[in-house]
Amino acid sequence: MAWGPDNVRKWSTPALLAIMGTVLTAATSPGFVAMITQKGLDFACQQGVIVLQKELQGISIPEFSGEAFKLKHLGKGYYYFYSMVVDVFQIPDPKIKLLPNDGLQLSIKNASIKINGRWKSRKNFLKANGKFSLNVKGISISADLKLDTDSSGHITVNFSSCYGHIDKIRIRVSGGMVGWLIQPFHRRMENSLRNIIYSKICKIVNNSVYSKLQPYVRTFPVISRVDDVTKIDYSLVAPLTIESEFLKGQLKGEFFWREHRSASPTAPPLMDFNPSNDYMVSLGISDYFFNTAGFAYHESGTLKITLMNQMLPKDTKFQLNTEFLGTFLPEVTAKFPSMEVQLLISAASPPHLSIQSSGLLFYPTMETQAFVVLPNSSLVPLFLVGMNTSASLEVDADENRLIGELKLDKMLLQLKNSNFGTFQVELMETAINSLMHSVVLPKINEWLHAGFPLPLPDGVNLKNFLFQSYQNFLVLEADIYLT
Repeated sequence: MAWGPDNVRKWSTPALLAIMGTVLTAATSPGFVAMITQKGLDFACQQGVIVLQKELQGISIPEFSGEAFKLKHLGKGYYYFYSMVVDVFQIPDPKIKLLPNDGLQLSIKNASIKINGRWKSRKNFLKANGKFSLNVKGISISADLKLDTDSSGHITVNFSSCYGHIDKIRIRVSGGMVGWLIQPFHRRMENSLRNIIYSKICKIVNNSVYSKLQPYVRTFPVISRVDDVTKIDYSLVAPLTIESEFLKGQLKGEFFWREHRSASPTAPPLMDFNPSNDYMVSLGISDYFFNTAGFAYHESGTLKITLMNQMLPKDTKFQLNTEFLGTFLPEVTAKFPSMEVQLLISAASPPHLSIQSSGLLFYPTMETQAFVVLPNSSLVPLFLVGMNTSASLEVDADENRLIGELKLDKMLLQLKNSNFGTFQVELMETAINSLMHSVVLPKINEWLHAGFPLPLPDGVNLKNFLFQSYQNFLVLEADIYLT
């Protein structure tokens, strides 16, 4: 995996929490930008033509007959061509071109077809039959596709025009004692076949657009599920932008709580960048995208974890009980001897992340509430401490998901409230830091390793990643492959 000069691989602070949620807003500016370059379109063209070639390989050419000749003394003769099957359909050099502010143009040049079949002819008592081969060379096809969006935010593809041209078409007839009778009239038969092939090719291209390409394009996600708490809105906020070198989609890029969709308190920043022609796709990911995650998870009440004694690693040097608290709060031990203690660690406010050219900056506001667990399982609040820290987040991509791993720095504590008098919170810092690294951090990284889905159609995955950060947004450039 390659990384840009900004050394974005390390991002500061529990960006983990930021990535954990998001919310849906009605903003018209994009929180996420997806671009496909000419290199990516060329790859898509190659894959699409493979499908088209299979369709054309199965082209059905109807039987046809007619008056083929009129010879002195013999009068009129008739021909009949049937059982025609495409043996080879070669498309050597397909191209797809961006038409700024309009759509796409698929062009095929120097394609060729070889068709085999049978023929028969008659004139009075004279009859002949045999096989024939039809070679069609220099086939050119130009089809224009119009790109648009529907009311649901899906991309639509419409077939607007098709033009075909054939340079050469030749018939070779074999078999039959009097097959020579139709040899002089090849041109008439070739012209008939030329017209049939013209109409068939454009019809197949048209049908392929509506029966295969359009349904496939609709697999671009509009709403993607992240987990049981959030989803991501990837719907388009503006019409597709078609430039001479890339196709650009501006997406909402907003997480939202599945139970309740609230407007985000922030707005998407401006993301101004051009994709690299060395990669097939470029994805612009704004800090707004991450911050709506933090907002959604905080709103859902899931940015918290309760630590109990049975959750501690076996090699922990302390226990979550009143005896442990007695080292700095003897009043608690005296009033609640030999009782368990619970710690509720939570985000005091929605996590906020800032992307800068130097990387990701993130400073979560967290707090820990301590409780004594009574024999009847009820809880007695003891004290509340604030927690300040910074962290680094290593970000990567895994096929079709964005993933990461968080590394926490030391937690610094501040006493905010106590029901049993003040105490030196520094005495708790070692224990809290141990719990954060041994219990909380692994759970966070488990979530980050699962990641969240990127806006890619079915079967499309990323490889050869390059990350670069700019002011307020991150750019992921990559190539694609199909599964």
